[in-house]
Amino acid sequence: MTRVNKQAKNLRVTRPKKQKQHVIRALKHKAPKLVENTKNVLILRGKKTSSTITQLLRDLRMINSLHSKMLNKRNDFHAFENESHIEFLTQKNDTSLFLVGSHTKKRPQNCVLGRTFDGHVLDMMELEISNYKAMATFTSNRKKAIGSKPCFIFTGSEWDSIETYQKLKNLLLDLFRGTVVEGINVNGLDHVIVCTSFQNKVVFRCYSITLTKSIDNRPRVDLNEMGPRFDIGFRRQKFASADLMKAATRKPKELAPKKLKNVSRDDLTGDKLGQIHLDRQDIYSMQTRRVKALRKTPGNLKKAQVAQPQDES
Repeated sequence: MTRVNKQAKNLRVTRPKKQKQHVIRALKHKAPKLVENTKNVLILRGKKTSSTITQLLRDLRMINSLHSKMLNKRNDFHAFENESHIEFLTQKNDTSLFLVGSHTKKRPQNCVLGRTFDGHVLDMMELEISNYKAMATFTSNRKKAIGSKPCFIFTGSEWDSIETYQKLKNLLLDLFRGTVVEGINVNGLDHVIVCTSFQNKVVFRCYSITLTKSIDNRPRVDLNEMGPRFDIGFRRQKFASADLMKAATRKPKELAPKKLKNVSRDDLTGDKLGQIHLDRQDIYSMQTRRVKALRKTPGNLKKAQVAQPQDES
């Protein structure tokens, strides 16, 4: 027996192992879908954080408790200098948004808010936090219920005219969006977030909503500050290109509403108008109503038969 045959005889044929069911379910959960899962946020702490930043991250997690995940371990990285670490953590924890808090001598009281697309960082903003007041210091009669959605109010002309404010508005709405629903119960609206642009900064305030009876059918709305309270200043930004943003916001063709033939909408009233095409109808074969006065009696039929030969002659 030759040396090659001996080596071939000693080789073992190993069959590929089947994936376990929990691995298959996890991969299926992370796979692309027509209707994507609810956006979750990953909250991280940098190498150095102050007590202000740590408490702010906890307060923001409390507001968005159902769709946020906070890691207690510190992370020695800078989001604007090395994106690979944040991309790895977001993919591992299945989150599309991230919030990183840090505190250094060069950039004190610093927060980085961003989001990812297809496993890579899409856009992010570096924010300066000032005038912070924790949620625990407020004595509000009504606290936020678990799973409730916030109302948002953006005051100031900058939100519609300056790109930096528009991106921050979009990121904040993504951060607190939660599960997309078709309708909301009015009694479930228990807090409102007000963002005001003032002197190149954003004033962030949270209020609890209390609905009371009034004279008319509309309830009276009372607002009490519930926290957290802080001001936002702008630092570094990284925005996605127009082509990348178009690809990230593209909707699948399968979800597009099917166009119905011969159906249109009235531009003025919004009523649905339909056009119906009917075949040609034979009016002589139609079943009409028989009136008793027009019925032919046996006597009339006999007279008609007698009159028929006379007419022919």
